[in-house]
Amino acid sequence: MNYATADDLINFELGIAKLWENGDLPFLLHFCGGNEAWLADFFQQVNEGDWIFSTHRNHYHALLGGIDPNRLTDLIRRGDSMFVFDQQRHFFTSSILAGTCGIAAGVAWALKEESSKNRVWCFLGDGAEEEGHFYEAVMMVTGHDLPCTFIIEDNNRSVDTSIEERMPNPFRMPWPDCVVRHSYTPVYPHAGNGCKHMITFKPLAQTTETAS
Repeated sequence: MNYATADDLINFELGIAKLWENGDLPFLLHFCGGNEAWLADFFQQVNEGDWIFSTHRNHYHALLGGIDPNRLTDLIRRGDSMFVFDQQRHFFTSSILAGTCGIAAGVAWALKEESSKNRVWCFLGDGAEEEGHFYEAVMMVTGHDLPCTFIIEDNNRSVDTSIEERMPNPFRMPWPDCVVRHSYTPVYPHAGNGCKHMITFKPLAQTTETAS
């Protein structure tokens, strides 16, 4: 399952970045960028009916999971960039570090109990990798052979802090097979689109009116 190409992802995010630069998005945003080709290829193994759990940085996952670009743009324009949900497409997010990992493991348990052919795909960052919730979820999935894969999108940043700054002796945990790591260099910093000039945001009422 793949509803977007790498170029589709890039062009969509450039459009959202333009809205930010124009002052149309007076909200906290977390832009995607730098991992488009890998994600577009990875989503080829995601099937219809699978469950996708994402993070505060979810635009690419949402598009690849089948959420309509126009609907996603509307959600972003009303301030819901970090809170994209689609029950019909089994797409859920959380802006809490490792906030979906335990839920993903629970859904995978239910799918196994139902003998479902579908599985769970749970995305997280390298900052969330350091959370106990993630460790516990991985142990549950591994110990019970649950249909769940955790994907660490490792941009070597927790907010804007590298692993070398976070740990005196940095290391990468040798996780079991249910964990996939993709390391990449991000295009944008932690939040905002990285523009170097001052932005004057338009009044919220004007932004909302434009979105409608």
